[in-house]
Amino acid sequence: MDTSIKEIEPKFDYHQLLLSWFSPNFPIGSYNFSHGLEAAIDMDYIKDILSLENWITYLINCGSGKTDCILLSNSYQGKNVNELAFALCPSKERWIETKQLGNAFCKNINENWSFSIGNDLAYSVAVGKAGAFFKIPLEQLLISFMQSFVSNLVNVGIKHIPLGQSDGQKILIKLLPTIKKLALNYKDYEIDDLGTSAFISDLTSMYHETLKNRIYQT
Repeated sequence: MDTSIKEIEPKFDYHQLLLSWFSPNFPIGSYNFSHGLEAAIDMDYIKDILSLENWITYLINCGSGKTDCILLSNSYQGKNVNELAFALCPSKERWIETKQLGNAFCKNINENWSFSIGNDLAYSVAVGKAGAFFKIPLEQLLISFMQSFVSNLVNVGIKHIPLGQSDGQKILIKLLPTIKKLALNYKDYEIDDLGTSAFISDLTSMYHETLKNRIYQT
């Protein structure tokens, strides 16, 4: 009789998986990272509900939010895009962010979800790989991933602009249709569709490295 330990067959409801993986208590430490937003607030690029909404909207349409979703989609399809994911990080801190989030996600999947996903994966790549194994529909995976990204940035803005909780909800509610629309698009994007123009966001992630008073790692 074969007594070796095998990966379990994915028998979970995918809604439950998504609620688990993208909940605040899933231990990847995303609350430690502001994705350059802390520096953007310090530089007065972002100072109210409108500027925060515009900043996040641009990131998911033309910036790192778009890039990560395309990488996730291609990883889900079995393509080897991990080295590319790290190469596309525009700064040291963005590289640290995607590496640490990816390592934490992989550690949890390896130890608690009985799937040997491996190690040293970029966060978006790891999520795509795990999502494919557990047979989560790609569109739903992208929606949850993008909404988690948006929510984390909104929370940074609430704390440090500062904004009220109600303002944060207004931003999220306004962006929900955009998130769904973009997920429908990004699930069919190829590597050749990669490309961003969010230069100020990239520069603030570099500026954050020298920020004297900071709370977040990035």
